[in-house]
Amino acid sequence: MKKYLMLFFTCQVLGFFSGIAQNLVPDPGFEIVRRLPTKKSNPVTCTKNWLSPTLTASDYYHTDAGRHAGAPRNIFGKQKPHSGKAYAGICIRKNFMEYLETKLSDSLEKGREYLVEFYICKAELSLSSVTEFGILFTKKQQMGMSEKGIAIKPSVDFPNPRKYRNKRSWTKLSAVYTAEGGEAALILGYFNYDKPKYKGNCHYYIDDVTVTPVKKDEELIVVANTEEFVPKEFSPKLGETITLQNIFFAKNKSELLTPSFPELDKLAKFLKEDSATTIEISGHTDNTGNESQNKILSTACAKAVADYLVSKGIDSERIEYIGYGSIMPVAANDTEVGRQQNRRVEFIINKK
Repeated sequence: MKKYLMLFFTCQVLGFFSGIAQNLVPDPGFEIVRRLPTKKSNPVTCTKNWLSPTLTASDYYHTDAGRHAGAPRNIFGKQKPHSGKAYAGICIRKNFMEYLETKLSDSLEKGREYLVEFYICKAELSLSSVTEFGILFTKKQQMGMSEKGIAIKPSVDFPNPRKYRNKRSWTKLSAVYTAEGGEAALILGYFNYDKPKYKGNCHYYIDDVTVTPVKKDEELIVVANTEEFVPKEFSPKLGETITLQNIFFAKNKSELLTPSFPELDKLAKFLKEDSATTIEISGHTDNTGNESQNKILSTACAKAVADYLVSKGIDSERIEYIGYGSIMPVAANDTEVGRQQNRRVEFIINKK
């Protein structure tokens, strides 16, 4: 009887490295400080560019602050910043919900695509979890909104039926937003437009918020709702399912981009150390376009990963690959988020 290990690598199709311009969020990592947070006062307005749009104040943590508002240790647990020396925090509770708001350095252009990304981490002492995060773009900054939540569907929504539970590492959320035109500010948080009576009690850290325009002559597609987990060593256990997001292809092409290599190198190392394993690689697309072309593209993406492993010394006899096109979706194709989730490459490692 064969045991097997399934590894799911999200296939992110990006024009990222030549197609992204300057970030429009003036302080993405909450690093520009007016004053350091203290035990008595640690609102996000300690920074120069961030504020709270509701009547409740979101929080601010900094490595140079005391333990109450410090990083990695603070009143809600322990977590290092995703980058830099600081991050923000929002509480989401039955009676009040906190949000983060900032003014963009430039208004969005109508019809233009923007890459929207940010990192979240559930606080160590958080009692519950949420199933959604989002960003609402507005024409101007908002003040004095209801402390019981913003019951508006956000411009960019990241639903997760399994809830955002990760307390150990930062989770990266990415999506492409097509601007309506004139958006000059953003609000980030949990939007209770479909569940106005939230009954939980949780706290999340937020870091590295970016909104970057895509060059007009290029396109950008990313996979949303993916969890960033990059272990120092690639040593999965049999039967364990791992989702990684660090596989990159150019738009509508099967050529692997350089940032894909570190994760695939870890996989190659794992396969070298256990020569009794074989691997099956499968490519998948969304249902956009011609299905025969989708199958060709998905096969080519799977083959590109297989070829890379062979180039790293893995015997081609241990590797199989196949493309399924769009016939095996993991989400509905009627939303951009669902289509993003369906674009992926999956790995099954068989143990003899």
